[in-house]
Amino acid sequence: MAGGRDQVGPLERLIRILVTLEEAEPRGLTTDDLIDIAGYGSTKDPHRQLNRDIGELKKIGWDIRNATERGSAGRYRLYARDTRLRVELAPRHQVQLVRAALAAGATGFLDKLGDDLLDFDVDENDPFVRTSEPHRAGHDALDKAAYATENRCRISFVYKQQPRVVHPLVIHPGASGWYLVGCEDGATSVKRFVTDRMTHVVVDQPNSASVPEEITYEELNPITWEVDPPTDVVIKTASEHEPQVVMMLGTPIRREAGDDAVTLTVPVTHRAAFRARLYELGQRVQVLGPEDVRAEIITELERFVQRQRLW
Repeated sequence: MAGGRDQVGPLERLIRILVTLEEAEPRGLTTDDLIDIAGYGSTKDPHRQLNRDIGELKKIGWDIRNATERGSAGRYRLYARDTRLRVELAPRHQVQLVRAALAAGATGFLDKLGDDLLDFDVDENDPFVRTSEPHRAGHDALDKAAYATENRCRISFVYKQQPRVVHPLVIHPGASGWYLVGCEDGATSVKRFVTDRMTHVVVDQPNSASVPEEITYEELNPITWEVDPPTDVVIKTASEHEPQVVMMLGTPIRREAGDDAVTLTVPVTHRAAFRARLYELGQRVQVLGPEDVRAEIITELERFVQRQRLW
């Protein structure tokens, strides 16, 4: 799209910025390039107006970053991401979501929201989990357990009147509140501890915990959670994609093979998690039934499309 010197409307300006940034990936565009492309015309301070426009685009979820060092001439890049989480969650909630993902071992999750979240300053009075400075006065057991899990610290505490030493694996909410899950010294299986019942909590140095690689905790996988009544969903995929589909959607209870495709029946107990995995698989999988599951998927996709149009 060619730059213009005549001033254009705000919506067209934002569209110009987005389209040209996407076309310029991965090289990006300089500040001067964007000012010319946006068509600010006789605007008194185009640099300030560009900063405002980029700020507005970031507010509605677009991940636009200045790729140069502070003090250098700006060069902006547009990072492709799913914008829904950045739009629908307030910054402090995004921070807690990233921290929960880090605690659960999903280190790549931060990329879905953007590195700039790590710079967000959480209010000390915020009721959500804080994972920094675990030894500061006032940090409760959940704060310390979150820090220990995120930083792979060995953690010791008293639980049911017994001293424990645990190597954390994950933390997650449950029926009795927040649980710390990990390998206790002297135990042969993964154990859960309600953080509200932990006392005299002491956190060791980062990377002092050691959890065997073969240890897994199935409750961490949302596709296995029993949130909805069990439903058998029939899906179809190419033979070459079957391993990935099974890994993402779960082990099928029935399998029918064709010439170059397979039909799988997968038990689903968490429909939202199933749909999220389905969208990640994209055109590699087709849902054949039941009809109410297909209708839910169609309705949700139509809502996503409508939201994108509004943006």
